[in-house]
Amino acid sequence: MEKAKFAGVETLKETVRVKLKDGEDTFFKKYQASDIKIIKDVETEQDNLEVENPEDLKELQKLEKLDELDKKNK
Repeated sequence: MEKAKFAGVETLKETVRVKLKDGEDTFFKKYQASDIKIIKDVETEQDNLEVENPEDLKELQKLEKLDELDKKNK
């Protein structure tokens, strides 16, 4: 079974990089943000996130806050 984990966001390109695991093999795949649908909201602990670039994590958190504000204002 293939297992996927969030790996990073390229904000200017609006590209999401996903870390995929298939048994022992690990590889990365890029998707356009507009092509992604959230099928399940999953709560994760912030301590468990593996991030190569801490600035990406800060940018993602900022975008999530903006998204929450947009949802509340609608």
